[in-house]
Amino acid sequence: MYKIIAHPGSAHKDDFMAVSVLLATLGKAKVFRREPTSEDLADPNTYVVDVGMKYEPDNHNFDHHQDRSLPCAFHLVMQHLGHHDAAMLMFVWYPHMSMMDVRGPYKTAEHLGIDSSVIFASSSPIDGYILSRFSRLESLNSQDLLYQFMQELGKDLIAMIGRKMKRLELLKTRAKVVTVKHLKAITSSIDKSPKLAMELYLRFLNDDSIVMSITPSVRGAGWELLRLGDHTIVDFRTIADCPEIRFVHANGFLAKTQTRLPLDEVIQLAARAITDPGKSAAESPSSST
Repeated sequence: MYKIIAHPGSAHKDDFMAVSVLLATLGKAKVFRREPTSEDLADPNTYVVDVGMKYEPDNHNFDHHQDRSLPCAFHLVMQHLGHHDAAMLMFVWYPHMSMMDVRGPYKTAEHLGIDSSVIFASSSPIDGYILSRFSRLESLNSQDLLYQFMQELGKDLIAMIGRKMKRLELLKTRAKVVTVKHLKAITSSIDKSPKLAMELYLRFLNDDSIVMSITPSVRGAGWELLRLGDHTIVDFRTIADCPEIRFVHANGFLAKTQTRLPLDEVIQLAARAITDPGKSAAESPSSST
């Protein structure tokens, strides 16, 4: 059986994610949270992650602390498994996670052009709880719930890369860009996970005039109309009183139709939601808050 060794003490996203994808790939392994021995570092059946002061992928040692030019251990493991390049394209959070681990929150905030307080304010209590559970343990085996959770997380992450890549190619053939007044919308009739990889398709199109998406709703039988980015010229509160509309978010960025109307009718509704730049939705006689 394989062994995976990660550092003791406080756990971080880096070592947690690295162990998770290894558990998904290796099948069965025993996880230890301790300092590695020289025998561990010499044993190719032992994966040493984020500790040990060695980066030797052929011998399955994946630490980065001894070389400031290396990315985080999670990236080193993903490179070894062959998923790194695809993950860089598929997940917006992926490159920044390494920067956070290697350079810290202040340099990451500087790189992103934001105040460091934004990073601290956006930290998740869910992340904190799960990492604290991992921190308390000295070992994990396949009978432990956290082991099973980490293994499933790793499997889902790797599978999501493939799903997003396939969906992006499907969107290139099945999605359409339509004119809505002087602007544009993306339309897609794909029912299963309708917004999957939509952000990748938008990046591929690279068209600033696309201000909304029209996709099947995952809650109800109609369409979902979604404002993209900060295009506040789109305000669905202006069509809230239309009989075809089932729901409009109070902030105006989302609307759902009662049924799957013909596409040309949905586009007509969408056009009515493009407001006069000089007039707010609250000033419109048909607005609803």
